[in-house]
Amino acid sequence: ARSDLLDHIKLCEGSKVMFWDRTLKGPFNLIIDWPILKKHGVVKMFDLQDKIPSEILENKWQNVVLLIRPEIKNIDLIYRSIRSVSSAQRREIDFHIIFVSRKSTMCIRRLEEYKIVGEFKNILELELDLIPFDHDLMTLENPRSFREVFVEQDDSCLFQVARSLMTLQAYFGVIPNVTVLGESAKKVLEMIERMRQEVPATDKSILPKIENLILIDRRIDLMTVVSSQVTYEGLIDEMYGIKNTQATFPGAAFQYDDETQETAPKMVPLNSSDPIFNEARDLHFNAIGIFLTNKARQISAAYDEKKDAKSLNQLKQFVSKLPHIQAEKRALEIQTSIAGLIRKGLDKHYYESFAVEQELREGLDVEKMNTFIEELIYKQEPLTKILRLIAVQCIAGDGLRPKLLEFYKREIVQAYGYHHLITFDRLEKCKLIYLQEKNQVISYPTLRSKLKLCVDNVNEKDPTDVSYVYSGYAPLTVRLINWLTQGSQRDGLTYLDDIVKYLPKPCFGKKQKSATGTQERIDSSGENHTLVYFIGGCTYAEVSALRFLSQHHPNNPQFTVATTKMLNGNSLFETLIEPSPKDSIPDFQT
Repeated sequence: ARSDLLDHIKLCEGSKVMFWDRTLKGPFNLIIDWPILKKHGVVKMFDLQDKIPSEILENKWQNVVLLIRPEIKNIDLIYRSIRSVSSAQRREIDFHIIFVSRKSTMCIRRLEEYKIVGEFKNILELELDLIPFDHDLMTLENPRSFREVFVEQDDSCLFQVARSLMTLQAYFGVIPNVTVLGESAKKVLEMIERMRQEVPATDKSILPKIENLILIDRRIDLMTVVSSQVTYEGLIDEMYGIKNTQATFPGAAFQYDDETQETAPKMVPLNSSDPIFNEARDLHFNAIGIFLTNKARQISAAYDEKKDAKSLNQLKQFVSKLPHIQAEKRALEIQTSIAGLIRKGLDKHYYESFAVEQELREGLDVEKMNTFIEELIYKQEPLTKILRLIAVQCIAGDGLRPKLLEFYKREIVQAYGYHHLITFDRLEKCKLIYLQEKNQVISYPTLRSKLKLCVDNVNEKDPTDVSYVYSGYAPLTVRLINWLTQGSQRDGLTYLDDIVKYLPKPCFGKKQKSATGTQERIDSSGENHTLVYFIGGCTYAEVSALRFLSQHHPNNPQFTVATTKMLNGNSLFETLIEPSPKDSIPDFQT
């Protein structure tokens, strides 16, 4: 993506100003930095906005490059921006659009309706491939992937998934064993098969380094997404939102002395480069206090080595360790501050809501109106919080009874506005909230029982089961992956024959052959490597559960997670909730 972006920028001769879709700034920050763009003639960068800043005209910068996702709201903003300057001024500027990852016919049509398509010297596409968030985690970071695939029935995101897998197979060989779980997973596999027929073979000499690919349609397990994560990293994401491996916290929480007063928000990188966070990220939050205390003692003991240094050699050894000790101390201070912020957020109201969520997930009183949810509506609590609980109740009971759904819908519409009829329409389309059906084959209660999704008496500080990541609930996706990797995945879903019938169809296993038409042997120098690709999004708790599974599984599988977006229940519902009419950007017609 970096080289393609630079190639596109080279097409714009002279000085360049870039306008960024805000959802693209974070992902691109991970793959390209400002000095490289500056070297290629970019003089300034702005967020996409509805007017051209006057300094562009004053400085006579020659090119305006608009880097956007193919969304109508972005075209509306571009229209307003271009119309904010006179036609004479526009003639002095060359405008360019770069669509990420594909051009949209609807966007081009909107440009034509606005009669501004001729204003652009170039209308280009830029493929944004998987972005590595960590050594075992990659993401396309498409914030609307769930909505596009499961509400709007737009397969553009699936094409992007297939293309990213083709790129991986070009580098690491054809993955011989593929397991498909769900409709969108099947579509992706079909796209890959067509692409392999259309593209000249490039995999003849590459032994596969990845043995298994598991494609998971997010609708296979919606309960996990709407449930509250309780791992350290999961709670950070729930409370503060991790965006592109960073989260922003109140600056005052990182005040370590009385001389300076930090008030500006503090952005903290959250990945394996931080030694303290790397060890803490997958722990249950109830184990964080003990972990941080032990780390503080270790660092204190490391500093005390200076007192015990009696010879010059011993002193030199201590000095050589000192930068590492100081770095760990700074990292510990930061993670201790973050843990303190989370602890404050886990108040009485949080635990009340969490207790209701657990009861609903276990199937208690899912057939009738929940008084706690009703109370939240009357108090006009955040709508995401309410809808998450209703979704838990709905999924746990295989749908809501008509009268119950009508009650929730009526109360929310009256309390939050009639535009949320659109919200409910979207939620019903993607099966987050839906009506009970007679003779329903897909059965969450059956899966909960057969796969032991709800576990009692979980040891949160020294866990022995993946259910610790949700305090007694094991993600269905991880249970399925566990079963698949217990035997040979080459046998497809043999180990899940009794489970598959309760899952959304289709579910099957398939072998991929190399370009020579033979089943390739696995690179024996590699490990038992499995790529798990979540289509529609993945939670940090699921990643933590897979890391735990890798460490405790008898076959010692090595998991790498790929996803269309890292998400949690709040960020998922935010993409589905219809904004208030007064917050919407109006359509502007010429």
